[in-house]
Amino acid sequence: MENLGQKIKQRREELGLSQEELAKMLGYKHKSSINKIELGAADVPRAKVPAFAKALGMTAAEFSGWAEDRKAASFSYCLEQQMRLLGWVVLYDAEGNVILTHDGAEYEITEESMKGVESQMALYLDFLLNGLAKNSRKIGG
Repeated sequence: MENLGQKIKQRREELGLSQEELAKMLGYKHKSSINKIELGAADVPRAKVPAFAKALGMTAAEFSGWAEDRKAASFSYCLEQQMRLLGWVVLYDAEGNVILTHDGAEYEITEESMKGVESQMALYLDFLLNGLAKNSRKIGG
């Protein structure tokens, strides 16, 4: 599967842009920033996603590769943000371990167990939203 850096390089080359030209379009001072992103040594800053998409003639959804796996990642991100509000933090270390923290304690969990929580939350959220819709006045569609 092609990573985002490879996708950027391919699209930049299709458009006939140099790394330096793309860097200037995006407000970077030097082409090394683009080079690092294309090599996978640096990530595209979230704030720059719309600018990258525009510079490469793509929509933000096309640029980010929004698909079912991206939807799942987005749901995971939202769930992790809600967990933080409750004092729970999920950490992923360099070795691939998943650590759940709460009130100063750390718990080693499996990625599968975290995916299970995400699946249960998605089902519960769908249940709640369906209940809300059933008890509301339909105004369209």
